[in-house]
Amino acid sequence: MKNFKSIEELGKVIESTYLKNNGTIENIDKLINDAIDYGFYSVVVSPYYVEYAKNKLKNKNIKVGTVIGFPLGYNKSTVKEFEAKNAIENGVDEIDVVLNISAIKTKDYDTIKDEIEKIINISKNKKEKDITVKTIIETGLLEKNEMIEISQIASELGVDFIKTSTGFNNVPGAKATDIRRIRRVNPNIKIKASGGINNYKTAFRLLSAGADRLGTSSAVEIIEEFKKITDNYDEHQGKSGLI
Repeated sequence: MKNFKSIEELGKVIESTYLKNNGTIENIDKLINDAIDYGFYSVVVSPYYVEYAKNKLKNKNIKVGTVIGFPLGYNKSTVKEFEAKNAIENGVDEIDVVLNISAIKTKDYDTIKDEIEKIINISKNKKEKDITVKTIIETGLLEKNEMIEISQIASELGVDFIKTSTGFNNVPGAKATDIRRIRRVNPNIKIKASGGINNYKTAFRLLSAGADRLGTSSAVEIIEEFKKITDNYDEHQGKSGLI
């Protein structure tokens, strides 16, 4: 179970996200400024804004992430490969790759392995830096056995994180049961919970289930809710932190 003692500690597991396709530069500026103010681990933006966000966050200890094959994942692996190369050229630190869900459903695991291997090859062991790779498996569209199978494949091929959801396919996002299932069969893989995380109660439940990071467009709201809860706890109990 997670026990966050401060806003700063909670902020360091949050990837503050803005991926709406009608987002303006003002939206991205707000995302960046909030990340600086609250100390979020990273901002996640569309590929269009990667270079801009990276420049704005120069000399700040905040990562910049983006998405590949987003949000449906059924692009050919060569397309995802190009997207990843372009994002890296623009200075991205982390990439979240939507796997080919159609291939998963038809058990075409060779296609899945091919696209993961290509992304890993592009992202790792570079002179400049390794790029963190997260594979989005869209748990809300998978059966239990599919979720386990694809998580194991991704883990064996060396991805850094399994990410639960895009939050864009009109299906349920992150669930604590899915986090526990992935963790049970892949005890060493890191997990990013994403999709439908819009309050502290949900965030706390997913982190307690075993998630290592949260991807959310409600990062500020979660932090502010946490602050109110801990302030009330401190006022009534004379203690700090929340278990």
